[in-house]
This record gives sequence, C-alpha cells and structure tokens, in this order.
Amino acid sequence: MDVFLRNLPSRLTDKILSTQLATAVEALGIEDWDCQKFGNKTFGILSFLHPQDGERFLQKHGQRPLIAQTPLVILGNIVQCQRSNKPPNPFVIKSLTKSADKRRQLVHERKPVEAPDGKVIFDIVRLSCGYFEYAGQELSYTMDILWNPDEGWAKFARRMLIMEFTITNFKRRVEIPYRIIESIVYKAGQFTITLWESPRFFDLGLVSLAALDEAYTPCKDRQTQLSGGSPLNHHEVLGQALIYRLDVSPSHFETIMRRLSARGTLPLCQGRILLLPSSPYKLANGLQEFKRTIQDSTKTVPFGLLYQMEALVKNGFLLPWTVQALLRKLTQLCKAKRIGPTSKQPPISPAAVKKLFAQIPFASSEVDASNFEVDELWRQIEENEEQIRNGLLQGMKPGIIRENRIPVHRVNITPTKMTLHGPDPEAKNRILRRFADHSDYFIRVQFCEEDGADVQFSTNVSNSHIYQRFKKVFRDGINIGGRGYGFLGFSHSSLRSHSAWFMATFSHEGGLASYFTVISKLGSFENIYSPARCAARIGQAFSETPVAISLVEHGVKNVKVIPDIKSDDGNRVFSDGVGTISQSLALAIQSDTQRHEDTATCFQIRWAGAKGMLAVDPRLEGNAMCVRESMVKFASSDVANLEICDMANKPIPMVLNRQMIKILEDMGIPNCWFFRQQNFALDNLRSVTETVENTAKFMKRQNIGHGMGFPRFLRRLWSFGIDYRRDRFLSSVVEAAVLRELRLLKHKARIPIRHGVTLFGIMDEFGYLEEGQVYVAFDDDGFIHDRSNNLHNRRMIITRSPALHPGDIQLATNIVPPLSHPLRVLRNCLVFPQKGKRDLPSCLSGGDLDGDTYGIIWDHDAVRQVRRTFLPADYPRVEPVSIGRTVQREDMTDFYIQFMETNQLGLIAVRHMILADQQPEGTADPDCLLLASMHSTAVDYSKTGKPVDMNEFKKIKTNRYRPDFLAPAPPTKIVNRNEISFDNPDDEQVQGNEDQDDNTGPIHKYYESEKINGLLFRAIDERQIWSHNVKITNPTVLGDLWDETQKSLRRECQRILRDNSWGPLEQEAWNVRSFYEDAVWNMSLEFSDNASLRITELEVFTGAIFNATGVQTRRQRDRSIQLKDEFDSLVQQTEAVIRKKSARPPGEQLDEAQMMAHCKTALRSSMACLNVACFKEEGRRSGWRRVDEVFQSFKVIAACCVIKELDVWNKLEEGLMASELKRKMIVA
Repeated sequence: MDVFLRNLPSRLTDKILSTQLATAVEALGIEDWDCQKFGNKTFGILSFLHPQDGERFLQKHGQRPLIAQTPLVILGNIVQCQRSNKPPNPFVIKSLTKSADKRRQLVHERKPVEAPDGKVIFDIVRLSCGYFEYAGQELSYTMDILWNPDEGWAKFARRMLIMEFTITNFKRRVEIPYRIIESIVYKAGQFTITLWESPRFFDLGLVSLAALDEAYTPCKDRQTQLSGGSPLNHHEVLGQALIYRLDVSPSHFETIMRRLSARGTLPLCQGRILLLPSSPYKLANGLQEFKRTIQDSTKTVPFGLLYQMEALVKNGFLLPWTVQALLRKLTQLCKAKRIGPTSKQPPISPAAVKKLFAQIPFASSEVDASNFEVDELWRQIEENEEQIRNGLLQGMKPGIIRENRIPVHRVNITPTKMTLHGPDPEAKNRILRRFADHSDYFIRVQFCEEDGADVQFSTNVSNSHIYQRFKKVFRDGINIGGRGYGFLGFSHSSLRSHSAWFMATFSHEGGLASYFTVISKLGSFENIYSPARCAARIGQAFSETPVAISLVEHGVKNVKVIPDIKSDDGNRVFSDGVGTISQSLALAIQSDTQRHEDTATCFQIRWAGAKGMLAVDPRLEGNAMCVRESMVKFASSDVANLEICDMANKPIPMVLNRQMIKILEDMGIPNCWFFRQQNFALDNLRSVTETVENTAKFMKRQNIGHGMGFPRFLRRLWSFGIDYRRDRFLSSVVEAAVLRELRLLKHKARIPIRHGVTLFGIMDEFGYLEEGQVYVAFDDDGFIHDRSNNLHNRRMIITRSPALHPGDIQLATNIVPPLSHPLRVLRNCLVFPQKGKRDLPSCLSGGDLDGDTYGIIWDHDAVRQVRRTFLPADYPRVEPVSIGRTVQREDMTDFYIQFMETNQLGLIAVRHMILADQQPEGTADPDCLLLASMHSTAVDYSKTGKPVDMNEFKKIKTNRYRPDFLAPAPPTKIVNRNEISFDNPDDEQVQGNEDQDDNTGPIHKYYESEKINGLLFRAIDERQIWSHNVKITNPTVLGDLWDETQKSLRRECQRILRDNSWGPLEQEAWNVRSFYEDAVWNMSLEFSDNASLRITELEVFTGAIFNATGVQTRRQRDRSIQLKDEFDSLVQQTEAVIRKKSARPPGEQLDEAQMMAHCKTALRSSMACLNVACFKEEGRRSGWRRVDEVFQSFKVIAACCVIKELDVWNKLEEGLMASELKRKMIVA
C-alpha cells in the first residue's frame, strides 16, 4: 500500500525523509516500509508491505474532511498524507518482501544486532598529523600539521572512522577506512592512529548555507589535502605524515571505548606515546633537502639505486633525513669504487635496497629504536647485498626477466601522493623493443585511488580537484631519481585502465631521444585532427607485442597492401581488419617463438601503421604477407619487424555472462537449459575436494602449479597414504581456486558451455561460404565435448561480448569444407563469409576482424529451442571529434583526463541489466534499445572522442530497486595470511542501525528477480557449498603432514643414494630458500594495490589477487595475469637451481651413467632444500620485520623437485633394464 505525501520541503533527500519518518512509523510498531522523494519536488511516496500497516498510519496522520488527525510535521512543514490512487510499485513490494525475509532469517539464526544507542561518537578537540621518532629508546610523536576545529565530531562507523568538523565557517570531512589502519594507541581523550595510506578528504561547503536550510545536503567535494591546518602545506607531506593524532572530549570516554572495544574490528592498544614539543625536522623541509641530495647524487649513483632510495621515502617506509644519510653513504661508496651513474655493476644493487622495504618495521613501543638508525639500516643493506651476490654465484638472479619481457618502473599517482614500484617485467611493445638498452627512461604511470582502484564516479561527490591534480601531472611531468619524465602516449587498453607511458629524454645514436623524435619515427600523424583518433593511432606502438620477427631476415622484402572486399553497394567491408600470410612465414613465427608444438594459423599483429589479423593462405608462396587497406591506420616507414600480439594456437572456453543470458532468454531458450549448464559446472566444483584425483585434475585445468608439478605432488602424497587436506596451506590453495570459480559462476553468471567455444574471427578468402554460413575450426581440447569436423551443417548461435542489443546474438549454419579445400588448413578460428548484404561480424555488437573473438554455441538443445531472433543494430558511423588542426601532445592529455572523468560505460551497462530485468519486453524494450545504443557510443568513445549524452541517459525512467543478482557478494577475507574466511553478512537493510554517515555510495535496495538471471543466482548457495563441499577441515590428531612427507621421500631417496649425503648441501639450500622467499615477498608487495600493504603468499602461489567483495576488478585481473607469469618464471628458475640444471652445458648429450650421476646430484640438492624448507626457525636468514609470517610454498617446490628427480631415476632404471634385456636377447 502507498501513501501519498504532500508539502514536503523541496530540498529534502530520500535519506533525510527516511530519518524524519522513522520516528512516526516505528512508533506504530511498523517494520516493513520504505519511502521515496522525487528530486526537488514537494511530494513523495511512503510504501508499506502490509496494507493494514498503511491503514494504521493513515488513521493517525491521514487527512479527513475538515478534520486533521495528529499532524505529521517534517522540518517545520505540516505534511498531508492520503492514500495513493495508484497501485504500489511491484519492485518496491519485492524489495520489502526480501528485506522482511532476511530479517526473519537473522532472528531465526539469533544473530546479534547492535543496539541503536551503540554508536561510537566523540566530540573533536583537535586533529594533527606527523611522524614517529624515538627520544632515546622511547617512541615519540612529532606533530607536523595541526587543525583546531571550531566544532566537530568523530564517529567509528561500520567500515571507517569519519570526522566532520568546522574551521572558519567551512565544513571538512575526513574518512579513514578501517582496512588502512595499522594500529590505534589510545589513552583518555586521545587516539594516535598509524595508517597504511592517506585518508580521504572532503570539503562540505559553507556552514552558513546548511544553517539556512535544515534539509540542505551539500555535494561532497573531494580534496587532495585537508585544508585549514597550520602550516598550510599539508599537500606536501601527507604521503609521508601517516600518523594522525585525534584529541577528543574526555566526557564518557571510557564508556564509549568499551563499546568500540566490544566490536573487535580495530587493532586497539591502550598506552601513552610521548609528544615531542619541538623538533629540528619538518617533513616539508626534509623532503626538499632530500630532493636536492637526489639531484646531486645523479652524477655518481646509478638511476636504479636512486629510484629505490626515493621509494623508501615516497612510499612512507623511512623519513627523508634518514634516507638522505643512507644516500650520502652510498654516494661516498660509489666515489670510492669509482662507479659512475651508467654502471651496470654498482657496489650495492637496487635489489639490496628494495629488500630493505620488508625489513623495516612499523615504529611502535615494542620496536627497538636501533632498527631506524642509519648505521643499522646500512648494515642491513650490506648484508642483503652479500646474500644477493651469494645467490648469483649459484645462478640465482633476482627479478629474472623472460626474453619477451623487459623491466619497467611503475609510478602510482593518487589523489594525495605519488608512490614508486618495480621494476616489474612488462610485455614488450614497439617503443620498449626499440630502446631496450634505455628501458629505465620509460615508466608506466597509473592514475588511481589511494588503494589502487579506479577513481569512482558518484552523483554526490565531485572529483574535479582530483582530475585537476592528474591534469597537472600530465602538464608538468614528474621528477624521479633526478630525471624529468613527461607524457609519451597510451594504448587503447591502458586508456581504459587509466595508465599511460611517460619518458625522460636521453642520448641515443648520437642525438637526443625525446617525445618528438620517438613519435616522429612511428609514422606521420599530421593529417589527423582528432585527439582521440591521433592518440589511438600512436597508441598502436604501445600495444603489448611479446613477439617480433625481422621480416628482412625471413626474406620478406615487400608487404603487399591489398584492397578490401566490400558489399555490392560499397557500404559494408567484409574484410575489415584481416589480411593473409603464407604457411612458411607462419611456421617461421612459431619457430622464432619456440612453439613448435603449436599449429597457429591466425595471428593478431602490429606492423608499421597497420593492425589486425593475418590468416594463413596456402596460395601464397615463400615467406609472404598481405595487409588490407582497412588495416593501415597511418603511414609509417617503420616496416622492419612484424610484431605479434596474440596467436590462435588453441581454442578458448565458451562462457556465458548475464547480458548474454538475458538475450538468450528473450530469444526463447527455456530456463531448464541454463540450469542444466550451471548444475554441470556446480557439480564439477563440488567434487573437486572429494578425492585427490579430482583435485589434481582441477588444479591442472586451472593451471595452478602445473609447471612445478603440483598436481603430480598431490597424487604422490596420496600414494604414500598422505592426504594433502591435512595441511592448511595446501588446502587453502585448492579452496582459493574453487572459490574463485564459484564466485564467478554466481556473481557474474560465468557459466561454461561444453558444446561451445570462443575463437578469433577471420574472413573466407576463397568465397566458399555463402551468406548465413560460417566455418568453425578448433583443435581437440578437454573442455570441448565435440570435434569440429563432426559439426557439418549444424545450426549455431554466434555472438560477441559485450552483447546488450537483442540482435547481438545471431544464428548461422556451420559448413565444414572438403578435406582438400584450403580452408581446412585453418585452425582455432571462426571463418565468416565474404558474401551477403552485410558482414556478420558487424551485426554482433559492432564487431570486426582485427582481433575480436566470437562465442559459438552448437548445443542442439539450445539452438532448436530458439523461438525468436532480432534484427541486428545498425548504428550510424560516428565521425571522430575534430579540432580543425594538427593534434598536439596537450590535446591528447586533455582528452585522456576528459575520458577518465566522463566515461560511463559501466553505469550504462548496469542500468541496462536493471531495465532488461524489470521490463516485460526485456532487452527489446525501447529504453533498453536506447541504452544499447548509448553503450555502443561509450565503447567507441576512446576512438571517436564523442562521449555519451548523459542528459539522454537521465531521461530514461528508472527506480532505485535492483534485481538481487546485482547485490554485492558476501565479503570474504584471508586470515592468518593463508586461510579464507567468510565474514558475517552486513546488510544495511536489515541491521536496523543503519549508519548513514558511513555510506560510500548510493544505498541500493534489492528484490528477488523472477527472470532467469535471478533464478540462476539464487540457485547457488555459496555459503552452503563453501561449508559442505569446498572448505577443508584440517585434522590435527594425525600429526604433521610435512614430517611424514619428509620420511616417505627420504626412504625413496635412500634406496638410490644409500645414505643421507645431502647434509653438506644445506647451507647452499638456505641460500636458495632465502632467494626464493625474497622474490615471493617482492611480488607480494609489487602486485599489491597499496604501496606498503602486501598481498599474501597464497595469492602469489595461485596467481590470483584476492578481492574480498566478490570477483576481481579489471585491473586485478590484468595484474593477476602478470603475477602468474612472474611467479611461474620464479618457480622455473628456482627449480633449475635446485635440480642443478644450470650445471649442465646446454645441448650436451650425456650417456646413461652420466645422467644417473647428475640425477643423484640433483636429488641430494632437492632433499637438502626440502629439509631446510621444513625448519620452523627463521634464524638462518634475515627476518622480515614489517610482517610476522613464515612462508609455506618453498617446501612445496622442493618436494616437487624431489619427486621429479625420483621419476627421472625410475625412468633411467627402466631404460637400463630394457637395454640389458635387449642385449641378453641378442647374445642368446
């Protein structure tokens, strides 16, 4: 039932209206209600789940002829209440029903709810920030900036500490999320808070405006500093001043503190920290002095060392004057050794300084002051260097880089600071490949939030100051290690991930390499008048191309540019983005990449000013390639190398997503088909931990530890009678992999399709296929339940993501050509026809053939039940925004900032999902079609420079109710660094004590969707599956798994070695362990979103960065791919050292006796490493003081090495026995 409310204050918000109504409604004992106000209108709606509740409300506050009941007064206005003449919104009723059910569930489970008066709020007296130092051995706090509020409060809310206060009539707000708090030391009326990163600062406007209107709700203006302090230079120091002292009113302090302590959510410690009344050091002055010292040292100290020294300060590890003293020592050492700035072998390596990051503890009362003394820090650096050099003697090189990667430094620019990272292995691109010897003059700059995430758009927060800060960085550049880095360019993918390349000028080939000389050698861009298009063309040189081959060396003297194949009217291009390549040149590419086992016939390439796909054409003779006119984007003389972005060397699994599922539902595919696919995937996940064999197969499919032999290791343990599920770390590795897939299945509807595949799209060069036909070719793979040659004349569903328009999914007939036809040469691709009125790829979400992948489903149960297909979208071609002149560097940086600020692709996609679920016509609803068109415009925005008209977006009628499948996932966390735990649900709609000041975004209300996405979502009870099928309970009564593993492997080894002869190798083994664990720690820091807060060893081992709120962000997915690649490289190197692979000259042929002798040596080394790995004490290596953690994975790698060597020995023995038997037979 709805009650219509008149005469509401016009500036009233939904939040304030709800607060004002709560007293009147809850006084009647009514629990299930909601309200909504419409913009600045003076009316609103009060909705009740139960009509009788609405009647009771009207009996007290409603209007009768001439006689008013108890009036409802809101902020001085007498509000008129009457029954609405319209039926209630069905989604409001669904949402209220869902909330009521949830509340009853909580009551049934007897989960405690904090009392409404249990809030923790203090009156602020003053606030300051500064740093810790030691007065003798006593920890002391030095104030650097002080704020004296006129009035204000500090609230410990659900997820963050919030402070709001007034200074000189301006209201300020500070938000400190609990996740960034390292510790809180408190005494009566005072908190001293140590942070991992900077808080968030907001300006809430003039206090006088709020005083004029009680309903006034200011827009939060995000700031890059907290203004109003003394002195006024907070922006200069806030990246290093991460100690905040909050003085509050002592009134009721102990009572309120008991409430806070009872929550158990914060690292609280009662104590006293001395305040130094004055200090000779001020952070701003110290930073300036340090900057001058860096500049002076550039003549002596190599850049890599200066970079790591500056990172110690920028990332908040040490105070600037401490690092300044270290740098002076380093400079003196370099002078004494006569080392120059270009030296490749300085007396102290950058890795030795970087290792210090882990060895510096947080200053606290429990930490000895000597840890921060210059001499002690220098001693630690020298010890690190000695360990690194010992490792080098054994073939262990820190930060090993694969041939197709290059070390690159990374810089994060956040709203308040700059942090330095790396160098990390980066896939090569044209620029990095050309200047490989000067790679440290190029840096990747990431523009992001303090925690590494994207800066989020919000309707009630202005980020204009943040973008102005980012724009200043583009305009002025950044200074690191005495070098000035300025903007160079960005690729299409880096634009979407908000990163860009910067470079510093350097000497090259007798001249200076600068922005202008580098860009001019790429090609000619003078005739491009669109900043977006110019940036996209230059960005081709920044596309990741791990492989490049010299065309001259392969005898390719001329590359033909051939015309495109078009429709009869010339309006459609069937060959858009695809050319051809000869078989012999394709084989040469695979030979150069050492992929002899692959049969790739399609390559995504960059060459000169061209981009797109090349597909094998058997008619081409010799080493030849042809590019189409549509592939050539700009003129370039840089034609020497063919760069490979990707190869179609294997099929890609086909998985559904929510947009695709909704369109398939609208096409008539029944619910039972979707449930069948989801249940099959769920059954597979449920069975993973049932048996060791299932676990091993799953880990192999997920490619976790496959290179080190992890699945084989689990099987071998089982053969010894040892169950991996007894070990917490091994169990967590499996749990993390299963949970990741489970959450993708539930929260993204990523449902794998057995009768389907995803492939690169190319064109039929021979004119064999007719309109409406395709040819699907793929290699056999375990995840596909069919063979491509058996699919002749099958109807297929063809699509491309993202699919929002109902016509983005089409049907086609698969035609398998005769065995002798040249099309049969092609593998792992989808071949489209060159005939018809319109090319099929353009019908599928505006696709083309320059590297797009397409999803194919041939499941007969799905295809035969399609009842309806939709005409594809046909949007007019958008001309890029022109400025009428040659594009300058500043034009492209302005576009970059504009894109960051106005790109609303995600917002449009979510709104489309909501409306498609709510409207009867689904994706065919007119508003959904309009949103699909807007989404297409937003996708092309990066190339056209034309943003979506958000005024049109705002005209689309919507409500604040969302389908339940868009609700956030229950939060999870990693506890004790290697164990996954689900948090208790934190549903604001049912807790009853909603903390309005803790909102980080709009409050969404959810209803149970009755469409297929909602049904699939609710069919997965992830908590139940986690607790019953995934979560492994480790028994403690069976003893230590690793003790038994050592004993079992020792017995096997003694059969071969006859003694425990690996003891003398243990010192060397300690060095290997130290090398490996240093590298793991380094990855845990470099791949974290935070400059000093690490990811866990579990995340490093599985190659997947953990996201507590559900599924990974785009950036976390990209970084996870890099993390996995780097960890696999580390494992490969560590295994080579343990198994003594480097001791054998490459290519040397050994006889059987030599092979057996080498196997014994490798077996001794592997057992020594396993023994060392299982030691509990850490005394043999440098401790990591910032974290108290013992890494677990080295023992896994060592055990895998032992098992591999045992298997090698067994094969050698079998070979000897077979040879002996053969010899005897010949003699006989």
